[in-house]
Amino acid sequence: MNLLEYQKGLENREIKPINLVQVEDEYVLKTFIDKLSNLYEVKILWGDELDRKSFFSAFSEGEMFSKKKKVYIVKKAEELLKSAKDTNYLISFAKRLKNVSIFLVVSEKLTKQQLEKEPIKTLLSVGEFLEAKVPNKKKIKELVKNRFEREGRKIDEQALDYLLEITSYNLMELRNEVDKLLLYKEDRITIDDVKRVCVSNVEYTVFDFLDAFFNKDLERALLYLSSLLRSGIHPLQIQAVMISYAIKLFSLVSSGEDKEKAFVELGLTNPYVKNSFKTYAEKFSLEELKQMILRLHQLDMIEKVYFADPEESLKRFVIEYLRYAIR
Repeated sequence: MNLLEYQKGLENREIKPINLVQVEDEYVLKTFIDKLSNLYEVKILWGDELDRKSFFSAFSEGEMFSKKKKVYIVKKAEELLKSAKDTNYLISFAKRLKNVSIFLVVSEKLTKQQLEKEPIKTLLSVGEFLEAKVPNKKKIKELVKNRFEREGRKIDEQALDYLLEITSYNLMELRNEVDKLLLYKEDRITIDDVKRVCVSNVEYTVFDFLDAFFNKDLERALLYLSSLLRSGIHPLQIQAVMISYAIKLFSLVSSGEDKEKAFVELGLTNPYVKNSFKTYAEKFSLEELKQMILRLHQLDMIEKVYFADPEESLKRFVIEYLRYAIR
């Protein structure tokens, strides 16, 4: 079930003990958690910090039989699921839960075959499979328009369409821009208001985007990338610099401890650039960088040989690669 549909009438919904959430859009997940927080006591846990023993201890008997409903959001739950070889305990554990519900959040795209294998098959026998999908453009427009209406404001249709276009329908970016407009104007919002207030007037450089990307900051990378593309920077130009950065970073990580010698060989002498590359080098393994270079070359090929849309292809690469790298 789509998470947006699931949260409709959430206050009257009987939430099952253990549920699995596949995240495609972080903003959809955030709005869901915000809504849960208005209804129940919500706690965030991190699956990559939990093993089977600590998973159980996180749900103590005192919490389990509390009168107040508690909801646990377990982010990065992939490793936790992989370690759950004995799936019978999941059913046993779920049946014991009182006034407690758990949402295991994964960013990995799950196939039909994976959903039918253990441990997910057992989990879904007692819970829901929910998908935090990116809404289509029509739905995003409806969500934004409803936000203005809930705040008692009106926005001109032309202004709304312009706002959606300059943010490339990015929900996280839209949230920030809508918040600014609501603070700026108390009555009807026009296209001139949007042009005066919103992100289209902010100029970012390719290097702002690269810094966000190589720091594995998905939200900031998408914000800067959207701004660059709107300003007319061609995606193939951006990709060329990304490949150059990735190859230099691969050489730097391969150099081991002798980083200063590597900097000289790579022609990186500016202290700020050297410091930035040292920071990036701590965030990526050699294997991750190999995969990045390979996928960037594949991206270049599908654009030039198979005529894939460069803007959409680059955006998709950034989202998919960083989601993989952040895990």
